[in-house]
Amino acid sequence: MKNIYLLLLLVGIVLRFFFHFIIPTFNVDEISLGNNIKYSNYIELLYPLKFGQSSPPLYLLIQKFIISIAPFSFWINIKILSFISLTLGLIFFYFIIRKYQFKIIFILLFIIILFNPFIVANSLTVKQYTIDLTGIILLIYLFKSNWFLRYGWIYFIVWCLISNIGLFACAGYLIYTFFIHKSYVNFKSTIIYIKNNILIFLSPFPYLIYFHWYMNQDGATEMKSFMVNYWANSFILLDGGIFKYLIYTIHGLWVYLLNAFEIWGLFLMLLMVPFFVYLKKKELLFKQEIFLLFSILLVHLILNIFHLYPFSDRLYLYLAPLFVLILGSSISVFFEIKKIKKYFSVFIVTISMVTLFLYSLYTPYSDNDVVSLYEKLNELETETVYVTEKSMDCIKNFNEFTDNEFNRGNTFKIIDENLEESEYIISRVSKKIKLNVSSPEEEIVQNLINQKKIVKINSVNGYNIFQIR
Repeated sequence: MKNIYLLLLLVGIVLRFFFHFIIPTFNVDEISLGNNIKYSNYIELLYPLKFGQSSPPLYLLIQKFIISIAPFSFWINIKILSFISLTLGLIFFYFIIRKYQFKIIFILLFIIILFNPFIVANSLTVKQYTIDLTGIILLIYLFKSNWFLRYGWIYFIVWCLISNIGLFACAGYLIYTFFIHKSYVNFKSTIIYIKNNILIFLSPFPYLIYFHWYMNQDGATEMKSFMVNYWANSFILLDGGIFKYLIYTIHGLWVYLLNAFEIWGLFLMLLMVPFFVYLKKKELLFKQEIFLLFSILLVHLILNIFHLYPFSDRLYLYLAPLFVLILGSSISVFFEIKKIKKYFSVFIVTISMVTLFLYSLYTPYSDNDVVSLYEKLNELETETVYVTEKSMDCIKNFNEFTDNEFNRGNTFKIIDENLEESEYIISRVSKKIKLNVSSPEEEIVQNLINQKKIVKINSVNGYNIFQIR
């Protein structure tokens, strides 16, 4: 089993390297944030950013330092931090499994963390989502150790300055330890708890002081208003709409974090039920880790209710360990049932292989794949191609961001009424996580389809290619 887990770990890291550096993709948010890092100096990165977007200060400064000293192309340098972080996260998740002597029960959990297309895609980003996930994995690996009891405050100081989830994690950790040690029984025990954890209580303050200063700078209020409006549909509704919101959110969680094939994702979600049924059992696997992670989620949800931080699919990544640990704990309950115990290995291997196979059907889950688009155009042996304005902007921004390293010299012309200068048209469609699903076509392209003037001949993640009849 150890060799199997090592092989899976190696394949998972190689897979991420391939999608990181061989077929790179950058969405609009990554390009905006990356341009801030690219064109701003260290001091400017501490202020509201010129190209929109925002990110914790230490994350921006580390990224700036890396692109300043690394000898590679900018687009490679900007991905180095994410790749190192996600590799460490996978290795430490492997260490967590190692604590339990590589039992077969964990193979499904490892496959989800390693090969879930949503997790893979969102850990290959210029945004700090990768560090969100890695920080959570490190926390559940370290939080019981003597080192963490003495120096956890340092961990939280750094994490808060590099990732917003670090702030939630610090508050969640304090909530968890407050209840786990029963420090609520009387006023004296509460005071003792505060004294014993005073450094943890103080660890978010460097970030909070920075945030207070940041919000008083020019442009910060406007950015906050923009973000609140942009994420308006990602806040919990405290009226009759909350039921629709909860259904939508729960559905999104199993589709993104478990499996995008609806039935299989629902099946894996239902496998998590035994954990909640046997919640009072003291020996329940991962019980402390799950309570800690749930406390962190609770902090996030409270902030969301007050419209202080959104809760959307892009931010689900750090929840992956919570879901897989609940799934593992529930499966361990099945393992204790005598009638099915002898079939357990066959059961867990079967659902693991089915899960892996289904992941392969919608890997890679990425968007704005300009590199693959150029390869498709090269196969068509055409130089001039019609594009929509949206396609033109996305391709142009990608080429500028990557310093034209992937530009094949094709001539792109905005669609006009004549359609006589090329045989092909490119449209921009956002890739959805489900297999072969993307956003609707732009109106101008849809009209041409309805008039049967064009026919779809190929696609890549983010673009459709049509031939003019």
